[in-house]
Amino acid sequence: MLTLNLDNQTEKQFNKLLNYSGMDFSKLISSMINYRINELNRGIRNIELDFINYEHKYKIKTKDFYKRYVKGDFGDESESNDFMIWSGEYEAYTEFQVELDKLL
Repeated sequence: MLTLNLDNQTEKQFNKLLNYSGMDFSKLISSMINYRINELNRGIRNIELDFINYEHKYKIKTKDFYKRYVKGDFGDESESNDFMIWSGEYEAYTEFQVELDKLL
């Protein structure tokens, strides 16, 4: 048995979701998990498209770039906007993958 202690506002929101799912708790949880899986997959696909652009522009695979970036191999160039965004996207990508693996 599951017991939840919710504040009033959260309880109202939860009940709205539960009513929307036909009072089927399993259906509600399943739909929430499926929604998150879809969001993670969408985010992963968008990041992968960015990786393609960066890899083409800089002629290096993302994993290789990130290893070198973390080691500081790029010197002053590592402060470039592209490199900071690319490394941040790689970190988000790996976090999304870990979360997705846990949900599947």
